[in-house]
Amino acid sequence: MERKTRRMKMKTVESLVCLVKSVENQYTTIDLQNETSVYGLVKEVDCDMNVTLCDVIVTDPNGNRYSCDNFFLKSRLIRYVHLSQSVDIFQAMKDVIKKTFPARVKKPKIFSLKRKKILARQEKLKREVQNMSSKEGSKS
Repeated sequence: MERKTRRMKMKTVESLVCLVKSVENQYTTIDLQNETSVYGLVKEVDCDMNVTLCDVIVTDPNGNRYSCDNFFLKSRLIRYVHLSQSVDIFQAMKDVIKKTFPARVKKPKIFSLKRKKILARQEKLKREVQNMSSKEGSKS
């Protein structure tokens, strides 16, 4: 599998490719420009909306059916992609966007020596205040 650049990821998210990407690992029907329909398991959808399917049944305009193990569709050949009724379009798009751009974990800040000294002084003052308040509490 090829490494996806940020440009490719943005291209996926900024168009309806993310909607087609939401049917990955599901069986669906895709209608082509030449009146042919393809039914199969969507393995992969790339940023240009090229689709790779497996366990495919191809139905030509005359109604003849052919079976294939693997099938690749160029995006320019696709007319419609059928989505199931149960697919929530907005949620599916949000899920694809979250998968494409996962939340980043923030790195701990690296402090300069001056900042470390200031933090150390603040901690020392906090301890002194706590010690003073605990001594006052024990005297009472």
